[in-house]
Amino acid sequence: MSTILDRQVVDIEAMIASVVALEADRFNYFAEMETAGKSLEWVKDHLALDEIGIYLEKKDITCDKEKLYTSLYDYLTETITKAVPGSGGVIFTPWLHGNRCPFEDPNAAGMFFNIRLETGKTELIRAVLEGICFHLRWMLECQDKKIKTSNPIRFVGGGALSKVTNQMLADITGRTIEVVENPQNVGAVGAAAVIGVGLGIIKEIKEIKNFIPVTGIYTPNPALSAVYDKNYLVFKKLYKANKLLFKELNA
Repeated sequence: MSTILDRQVVDIEAMIASVVALEADRFNYFAEMETAGKSLEWVKDHLALDEIGIYLEKKDITCDKEKLYTSLYDYLTETITKAVPGSGGVIFTPWLHGNRCPFEDPNAAGMFFNIRLETGKTELIRAVLEGICFHLRWMLECQDKKIKTSNPIRFVGGGALSKVTNQMLADITGRTIEVVENPQNVGAVGAAAVIGVGLGIIKEIKEIKNFIPVTGIYTPNPALSAVYDKNYLVFKKLYKANKLLFKELNA
C-alpha cells in the first residue's frame, strides 16, 4: 500500500518506509504486509483443499496463476458469504511470515482467536480475509498519522479479483474501494505506463490515470461498522498480548 506525496523530512514510525518517486520533489510512502496473498494460498492448501470440486478432481491449476486466482476466488465468493460478517467473533492474524508494519517482529505468527463449538470452516476462511483487511486498515491508520491518505482507495493485486473481498475491505476500512481491470497485472501495467511517459507516448505522469479506468466501485455498509469495529479493536491488541509468547516459541 503506497501513497505519493510531496518530499519532506518525515520522522518514520510504525515501520513505514519512503522512497524517491519518479517525479521531482515527490516520494512513495510504503506500509508493507508480508503475507496477504500468502494467507489465501494457505487457506487453499490447508482449509479449502478438500472442499473445492476442481481440486477434488485432481486438476493441477497451481502452475497457472490466472486459473488459480479465478478458482480460489470463485470458491471464496460462494462460501464465505454463508458466514456472518465478523465470523462469529473469530479473528485471524495474517502474520504467517512475521510482520513488518505497523510493528516489525519476525517472531509474530498467524493464529485463530476465539474459536468456539459453533465455529466451522466457513467462519475460519472468512476470518482469514477479515484479518487481512483489519491489517490493511491498521496500516492505513498509521499512514494517516503522517500524511492524509486518499478516499477512495485503489485496491490492486489478486485480492481485488473478488467482489466479496472488495466489499469487505470497504466495510472494514470505511473507505470507498476502487478496482481496475485485471488488477493482478497492475504492476506490469504501471511499469509499461511509466515507460510510455519516458518515451513521450504519454505526456506526463498525471495522464496515466486516463489509460487505466476504474471498473468497479465499492462503498462501505454502515450497518456492519459495529461488528467490524469491535473485532478490529481486539485484532490490534492481539500482538501486544502475545508478543512475549511469540518470542518464547519462535525466537
